Amino acid sequence: MQKINNAETWNAWGETHPGKKRESNEDRILCDAERGFFVVVDGMGGEAAGEVAAQEAIDFIHKRLREETGSAARRLREAIAGANNEIYRLAEKNPQWRGMACVLTAALVENETLHIGHVGDSRLYKIRDGGISKVTPDHSPIGQREDSGELTELEAMRHPRRNEVFRDVGSQMHKPDDANFIEYLQAPFELDAAYVLCSDGLSDMLSSREILGVVLEHAGSPRDSVRELIEKANAAGGKDNVSVIVVEAGNFAAAAAKSRPRNGGGRPALIWGRWAFLTYGILAGFLLAHFWLRPPQSQSPAPETTAAVRLPSVLRVSPGSVEYPTIRSALDAARAGDRIEIADGEYEESVRLKDGIELSAQSPGKAVLRITQALPDADAAIIAEGVQGAAVAGLAVKAAPGAGLPFGVRVTNSSITVSNVEISGALGSGMLINGQSAGVVSAGYIHDNARFGIVVGGTATPLMTGNLIQANGKSRTQASPGLYVTENSNPEVRQNVFSNNGAEAIRVQRQELRERMMDNFFINSGRKPVMVERAPR
Repeated sequence: MQKINNAETWNAWGETHPGKKRESNEDRILCDAERGFFVVVDGMGGEAAGEVAAQEAIDFIHKRLREETGSAARRLREAIAGANNEIYRLAEKNPQWRGMACVLTAALVENETLHIGHVGDSRLYKIRDGGISKVTPDHSPIGQREDSGELTELEAMRHPRRNEVFRDVGSQMHKPDDANFIEYLQAPFELDAAYVLCSDGLSDMLSSREILGVVLEHAGSPRDSVRELIEKANAAGGKDNVSVIVVEAGNFAAAAAKSRPRNGGGRPALIWGRWAFLTYGILAGFLLAHFWLRPPQSQSPAPETTAAVRLPSVLRVSPGSVEYPTIRSALDAARAGDRIEIADGEYEESVRLKDGIELSAQSPGKAVLRITQALPDADAAIIAEGVQGAAVAGLAVKAAPGAGLPFGVRVTNSSITVSNVEISGALGSGMLINGQSAGVVSAGYIHDNARFGIVVGGTATPLMTGNLIQANGKSRTQASPGLYVTENSNPEVRQNVFSNNGAEAIRVQRQELRERMMDNFFINSGRKPVMVERAPR
């Protein structure tokens, strides 16, 4: 706990973890609570180069910030630029480190002001008044689209290009005041706020709402917040190194206990902490006595009450589970904001998505919707009808030929994110997107469906990127394209791979769409991979 003018000012804790998928940790942190220096660095580069870049950045920045010469802004700029140039020089001297770099977010608390130096896609969040806001902009194509509102947070988290950055520390020489290098930000250090610095190993795994819920739940203990955030990121997949620093200003815990979360996150700010059970027990006893002993009164309609805001939950599905043995059972219990994590195994069922709920395979490709016979109440294994903000990630849909499944996934009048999903064996199309649908389909493997890989119709406007659409439309009776764009739909289709489909790669019904479909990769797709369908005579 730091003190300035005899006032308790901040309490901080930071940790870094390699995650579940990486053998090494290329992240580094600096949590110097004594001086108010907080830095998260995410290294980039082959072999051990990322670790070298990150460690060099931490060492140089810490050294420069300790030299109390110049303003806070000048020290931050010089620290980051100096680290940048030192990383570049090391890479030039050592061929095995060529191309190493890092991204970072650094914060310095001085004179009741938070000074921030930021390069890349690590992040700093502020939590105050029961709400959370992202202070630093992402220097990445997907981050910019998220910041502008073009993509939702969930869509950005699942986008296949989410890890691309256009600013870094170390790839070229820089001066402290170079344009388009260091993003310097300055804000009041608010005494009823908390601040979270993190690498993308956290922000790619947990939404801001989930981060908010954890920090509010553990208000008063930054160490517990950090450890639970890392634990949750690893439980969600742990695909990258995870680094987190939580800085609580002196009045944050008291303020958190009084505030009601906003931005759709957190739990109701009633009474928190170890005394909650006792307090609510006393209150319940008082209310029971009051209503039991008071004289009878004529009944009147009860006043409307405001529904309590709750923390998002993770519901875990596995074939042998007592609580959630099927995906449907978890969906019945889930509410907006929850994530359903599906264990490896096969599930003979169809599922209907719900608003704001994410379905995520614990191991991508190993949670399989295996359809072996006709579904009595559904025309697809995964259905979204009038659904907003839902997501499906890592599942596989595999239909047997005798099942007669019309569609693997059907999206109607919905805006959802479908990422890293495999679909095969459908009789009609692997995926149908129609009505007034939007959203994102990315990094999918759509293959060996009897007719089309994907059909987009109605006035749908999905973004389709990074998918492999292969060997669809090879029915003996009718050869069909990998993608069929019909009616007045207007999808954005780019950087997909079309390979060995029964007819052309893409068929469109309007000439003006043809040129827009050329930003893709075509393998064994004929001389004209994108064809305009002739209107019937």
